[in-house]
This record gives sequence, C-alpha cells and structure tokens, in this order.
Amino acid sequence: MKPMTGHRLPIRRLLAPALLCLTGITFAGGANCIPPIGVPPGTLSIYNNTTDPTNNNARFAGSAACSTCHSDYAAILAGTGHAHALTRVQGASPSFPSTGTFAGVPNPPDSFAWTDVSYLLGGYTKSALFFGTDGNFLTTGLTGKNTQWGLALPHLGHAAQFFAYRPDAVAPVPFDFETLRAYVTGAVAQDPANPMFQESRPGFLGTWSEPGVQCEACHGPGSNHIPSFFRRDLFVDVSNQQTCKTCHSQPSGTQSLDIPASGGFIRPQSQWQELAASGGHASFACTFCHDPHRSTSYDRAAAIRNECVACHSDMNMALHQGKVFTRPSDGYTETLTCMSCHMPFAVTTGPFAAPAAVGPLARVGDTRSHIFRITTDSVDFSGFLTPDGSKVKLDASGRAALSVDYVCLRCHNSLALPTLSFSVDRASEIAIGVHREFDTP
Repeated sequence: MKPMTGHRLPIRRLLAPALLCLTGITFAGGANCIPPIGVPPGTLSIYNNTTDPTNNNARFAGSAACSTCHSDYAAILAGTGHAHALTRVQGASPSFPSTGTFAGVPNPPDSFAWTDVSYLLGGYTKSALFFGTDGNFLTTGLTGKNTQWGLALPHLGHAAQFFAYRPDAVAPVPFDFETLRAYVTGAVAQDPANPMFQESRPGFLGTWSEPGVQCEACHGPGSNHIPSFFRRDLFVDVSNQQTCKTCHSQPSGTQSLDIPASGGFIRPQSQWQELAASGGHASFACTFCHDPHRSTSYDRAAAIRNECVACHSDMNMALHQGKVFTRPSDGYTETLTCMSCHMPFAVTTGPFAAPAAVGPLARVGDTRSHIFRITTDSVDFSGFLTPDGSKVKLDASGRAALSVDYVCLRCHNSLALPTLSFSVDRASEIAIGVHREFDTP
C-alpha cells in the first residue's frame, strides 16, 4: 500500500530524548525530534536499576505499601485505566473514581446478580467483561445473554448498553495466562510448580499479587526497595519497549509483528505491533508521547507529553484547521486535530459505531489506532486486512496503512456532511494530495 503523498520528513536522531521524556521535559524540533530507542551511556545516573525487573528477586509488597511514600503517584495512577484493568466484585457494582466521567457498570448481565460475578475486566475507560464465580468469562454463547458492557463513549453515538460477547462459545472460556497477565500485577502462570488457581477459581489459569496494573507491574516487586529506599531496588525500563510490550501486544508478550484483527477492526492491546508497523514512528519509545502514570481518557492534557506538532511542525491541517465536526444525529462534536485522521478509531474492544450514526461505509471502533499511516489506494477495510480478516496487511517493509473508511468517512458521509459525502474512491483520490495541494502561502 502507498503512504499518503507529501508528508515524509527527514530524520535526525537526538541525544537522550527518552530521558527527557521520562523526566517530563518536552521539546520541539520540527522534523528533527524523532527519538532513538535507547539512551547513550552515562546519562542515566538517576536510575540505578535498568536491567533487573525482579529487583534482585524481591517479593511483591502491594500498591498500598508503595502509596505510603509515593502518595502523589498513587493518587494519579488511581485515575488511570491501568489501575482498574481488573476489579474485584464484592456483591455490588464496583466503584470507580469520579474523574472517570464515562466509567461505571450499573448492572451485571440480564438474569445475573452481582453475587454471581467474581471480577470485572475493564469498565473504567472501555467496555467491561464479567467473570462468573468459577473464574470463566460470562459469554453470550453459554448464557444466551448479551454479556459485554459498552460505555457511553460519545464518538460511538450510542448509549451505554450490553453487547454480545463470544456468541460462538460452546464451552467455558477461561481467563488464560496470556490474557490475564496483561491485566494484573505479579502474574504467575499455572504449571506444575504453581498448580493453584487464583482464589481456587478454575477459570483463572494463573495467580496474581494484585488485580489491575499497579506500581509493581512496571517497576518490579518492591520488598527490597521499601526498607532500603535504594534506587537499585526499583526497576525503571528507560526504553519502556519491553515493559509496555508485555501487556500492549497480542498475544501478550509476543514477538510476532502480526497485528490481529476481527470483525473488521484491529483487536485491542495491539499497540506494540501497530507502532512497529507505523513506518517512521516504529523506533519511538512509548513514553516519548505518553506519561504512563496518567490517563489519556480522563487527563489527556497531562498524559500526552508530545503532541504531533512537536515533530511535525511544518505540516498543515489540509483545510481542517480550526474546524469543529458536529454530528447532526446526536450532537457529538470534535475539534479536528492530527489525531482525527492519523489516529482514527480503527480498534475495538467490542462496541463500534452503528451505520445509523456514521453511515454505511465508515468503520468506527472505541479505541484509536497507533498505525498513523493512511493509504491512498482505493480500498476499504477489506483491503486493509488479510482476506480472512484475521490480521492487518503489512507491506514488504513490515508497514501498514489505514484505509479511508476508518479515516475520512466517519465525518464525510451522507448523514453527517451530506454536501461533502465521499465514496471510498473519492476519499482516496482527495487523500493523495491532501497535505500538498492545500498548502497556504
């Protein structure tokens, strides 16, 4: 697939930008601010352990112990989806921080009581799945009910509601280790050396120290750090490639560069593979753009360290500058930015926008993509994915490029912009020169 014409930028590596990002320092440099993966020797004296995630075989102490000294970070982390990736249910709807304006699951699936539910997967920033008391997922196939809760995310154009989850399931679906380790702290696989199920629930194929992605999930177990306060007893992954990849790849921790898909969308938790297929952004450390302690859903201004213009300062907005998109059907508004096109909602945890909201051609999931590149070929999602729809197509260089139905058509459709409604062919034709032909003097 061809990249969008007219937006290739020259690249020059800078010294130690990953360190600047980790300390919260941002910088702008036009086309010259693309960071390396690693950091030159001698620049990381503030970190004493960058190689041993076990912290010298320490034990997990728990986030409550961490918060005794690091109360500021604990308070910030409590507002993230990481902290609420997996939540214990204790006979009632789980409580989430008030900062989560879209968060919450008021009821379990139809015909179930909260006492029938052991844990909730998600529900704070994205959709929620339920575990029965046996540790298996509650699936549509086995219960005959819609068992996935979708939050009322405004861009999807529908109210919070239940959706079908695994209607094909003809047998219990367990919380397998490759999945659960991305949602907990201190995961240990079930094997002859560790034959236990978490809480003796046979559907949980492993154990964990704490539910959710808490402090020690990234910084390693803290029992040696707490009495010593030595930095050598606390792990910091300065490249963050491996730490983030452990959870944000499908399957968890994989070495495969394949980007999994289903139902016409990229599967969630695939950001590492997406970034690897993004062309010039593939060498980025995650923390160049993200502060991992903050929520992009509820605290975006603080969570994003570098916006697109920090590097792409010479790019125009292709006649979208200052525009505010308003969807007539429900009044949803969006101030258009680089992300509107280059990070479209091509990923879904389950829910997606119905044609009644975005037209018959657009593809709008609940999560933004990290592929960034857009093809100008006249293809829809079927050309973006492999013929069986199970993976994203990669070119000979391992790159992917989003088709225009994920990008242009979510706004340029007959429902939202009837006078500027595009077909796939027309959107692809315009996209060829969208950043070049409309340059302002």
